[in-house]
Amino acid sequence: MSLTTELDLVRKRGDNYAFRFAVEENEAPMNFTGGTFKMTIDTRKDPPDASTNVFQINGAIVGAAADGVCEFIASEAQMNLSIKTYYYDVQMTKSGQVATILKGKLKIEQDITK
Repeated sequence: MSLTTELDLVRKRGDNYAFRFAVEENEAPMNFTGGTFKMTIDTRKDPPDASTNVFQINGAIVGAAADGVCEFIASEAQMNLSIKTYYYDVQMTKSGQVATILKGKLKIEQDITK
């Protein structure tokens, strides 16, 4: 479980539709059976501790665990962020082991509808 994929995301401020990820390992869907997931949004790329975390949400497996798809749904309030670039990662815990499976930038853009 040493796979970490980089993927940058863009969202409009306040949009809280699911962050859905399909993860592969060795060109096949990663088997998520028995896994739990956390996504952390932070103001810093390399935070020294959790003091710069904006929020953290738990994820859920979508469909069959063997399909390697998970999603995270933040609240509208959580996604009502300042217009700027944040950083995120997704960690999976499985069989007592923790692996960061995704990371990247989360760019929040200005919305028009208020």
